[in-house]
Amino acid sequence: MTDPLRSILDLFAKSPFKPLTEHSQKVKLTVLKMDEAVKAYVAGDMAKVNELYEQINELEHEADRVKNEIRVELPSTLLMPVDRTDILTFLKQQDDVANSAEMVAQMLTLRPVTMNQQVKDVILKLERSVLTTVDEHVEAVGKIADLLDSSFSSKRVKEIQEIIGKVDSQKHQVDVIRRDAMKIIYDNEKDITPVGVYFLIELVKEMSWVAGHAENSSDRLRLITAKR
Repeated sequence: MTDPLRSILDLFAKSPFKPLTEHSQKVKLTVLKMDEAVKAYVAGDMAKVNELYEQINELEHEADRVKNEIRVELPSTLLMPVDRTDILTFLKQQDDVANSAEMVAQMLTLRPVTMNQQVKDVILKLERSVLTTVDEHVEAVGKIADLLDSSFSSKRVKEIQEIIGKVDSQKHQVDVIRRDAMKIIYDNEKDITPVGVYFLIELVKEMSWVAGHAENSSDRLRLITAKR
């Protein structure tokens, strides 16, 4: 039997969910390259860091392109399955994930810092946690197209809400590791130098923002699904 709600939506508005999923994939590619750049930086390979930054810059522009297309094509007056403002807020936060990833990569090109193994290990630990947070967010976004197909069935909504809960939990882990990283950096100030300490602290903060924007975007997705 044809769903009346789905029929009306098909008539009056193109679903924004598919391009939002495409945008999330562009964002994820940017973050994956950031992950490579952080590893190269910790290994002291500045040539690779600079090469990866150029790739990240291109990927971030690709994400911007998709974002702008969504904004242009998103109807402002026609009937849509979700509120336009919610979609745009979600999109901005998701795009900020890529923006912060690019900022991290840009920072890495500016100044090599000599680090002992303890500092290296905690930065890589933070990076893994950030990447996991983004992965969880992208998984949730990947299910929103199915949400429309199911006319926002309670089962599909619950699946997305559960994944968003994982994003929240993972972001908490990022916060814990960020604090540990800052303490370890300060504890090793004599080896790093004061300027190096300042730089690494700022780097850790920006890395954490990558996960923070993923959490904020997932929070908006939670609101979108809860309204149904």
